Amino acid sequence: MGVSLEITTNNNEEYKDNDNKIESHIICPKCDTSKDFTFSKSKINADDFLTTIFFPRGRICEHQFNVYIDGNGDVRGYQLVNFIVPSFESDESELKFTSDNKIKSEEIDLDLIEMNYSENFFIYICRIILFRKKTIILEKDDFLINKLTKFLDYLTEDSFNYDILFYSKEKYKTIKKSYKDYVILNENKIIHSPPGFLSKRKKKMIKQSKIEQYLVNKYLALRSYEFALQVLRKEIHTIYLLASSIAMYATEIKNEKKINISKIKEVLRAKNKNSEYNPYIDYLIEISKNYFGAKLPYIFSTVLNSI
Repeated sequence: MGVSLEITTNNNEEYKDNDNKIESHIICPKCDTSKDFTFSKSKINADDFLTTIFFPRGRICEHQFNVYIDGNGDVRGYQLVNFIVPSFESDESELKFTSDNKIKSEEIDLDLIEMNYSENFFIYICRIILFRKKTIILEKDDFLINKLTKFLDYLTEDSFNYDILFYSKEKYKTIKKSYKDYVILNENKIIHSPPGFLSKRKKKMIKQSKIEQYLVNKYLALRSYEFALQVLRKEIHTIYLLASSIAMYATEIKNEKKINISKIKEVLRAKNKNSEYNPYIDYLIEISKNYFGAKLPYIFSTVLNSI
């Protein structure tokens, strides 16, 4: 199976030339509502590649989901989409994934990593990277450390920098007093973390953890496809660009005492026309503060519950 370029299609186009069209029967993975669609072959990857097609709410039913089809138009899989991280309109901002830069299983050995670490480990890693938390992973197997490092380097390429060290449990016991401000990961558990890292007392933190869980669950759901890791990397990169745009805006308004949330939405729309930021705009704001060190003034809203 090859790597697909991610393509979104919203129109059921009609083509006069039957040789240049592909027909697919699409079924919503949530409610089983179905509909036949016709796609241009120019939009579908040929040979052994898969094409990702996004169906927004209202296109077939009330649900939004991705469909993965092959060059013959046969559906190879579905994935429900709970929320959308907007892609950038600018070609310079979007990551381009092709067969030339696909991740090779022998370089990272995802099977080995997944045998040793659970879903929670990947969720913790997302939070560690996105919120720039200094971390120690307790691991003494040099081979596994090498694979984990390549995995992290790939996910954060052209976006986030991470500060993760690897120590054996024995070594950590002798130096742990020097790393009190670090998150300490032991296999699939956090045995030490700075205040607020995983606090569930605040509703904001719970919302944030759900976003990280969504990212990981989407990756795991696509795990049978070689492009799954590329999808995760692209979404992490998009979050990086969105949060950095907020941080840059913060430098432009440093003398302001307060701003309306609508101003931040305008900054995001300047990068992308998609306006569905409400479910996670506070998440992007927190990343801009924690990772980029953005100093934003008091944020208020004239519309109740707009954040």
